[in-house]
Amino acid sequence: MKLLINDSPLLVLPSLATKLGLNEAVILQQLHFRSLISKNRKDGHVWVYKTYEEWHEEFPFWSERTIKRTIRKLEEKGYIISTSAHNKLKIDRTKWYRIDYEMCQPQS
Repeated sequence: MKLLINDSPLLVLPSLATKLGLNEAVILQQLHFRSLISKNRKDGHVWVYKTYEEWHEEFPFWSERTIKRTIRKLEEKGYIISTSAHNKLKIDRTKWYRIDYEMCQPQS
């Protein structure tokens, strides 16, 4: 039975996990990866949009509640900026996310 690397791996730096927490580091790193391939540009920034259900599909090993809590922590700390203002319909609850890359710079 082969258990290792038959799937797309999630990468995370130990230093980022130490600073933010493991869950926060994994989500922030994955958001960064998604930002690199995103074609969604608004207000001079690259955005990634996902529902919590879609995040759960990406991270099936966490509950939606854990994902919401983790994203909320990253928003509160200023690492992630999110909005629903870019949705075409007001009833659409999809959130758009971008990273505040200045927050991710080493402190001198």
